[in-house]
Amino acid sequence: MDFQAGIRSRLLAANAAPRVDWMTRPQNSALPAITLQVISDPRETILKGFVGARATRVQCDCWAATYAAAITIARAAIAALKEPSTVSGKKFGNALIDGQRDLGESVADGSFIHRQSVDFIIWHVGD
Repeated sequence: MDFQAGIRSRLLAANAAPRVDWMTRPQNSALPAITLQVISDPRETILKGFVGARATRVQCDCWAATYAAAITIARAAIAALKEPSTVSGKKFGNALIDGQRDLGESVADGSFIHRQSVDFIIWHVGD
């Protein structure tokens, strides 16, 4: 299992949101939902090659119809990812929370979609 599949699997297993997608939320998809994006993925090297463990920064956007629901999803995502875990042989270490922001956007029908954006720094081994 790769990093992206492992993160998605952990969030779905924790019921953080019924829909979890990488990069984009499908147009007109129902809320609540989570979208994920890798922001940075530095790969430290030594003389023998890549170091096994690394820290990847992931932006986790929690989408909902209300502000309270967006906060609830963000809290569930934090609870799902903060502790070390192994998923299908993929090892994840502690995840650090490096910020949380209130965001949102108006949509075509005039309603407003609330979004909590959480930056995780997730330690893991391999791809």
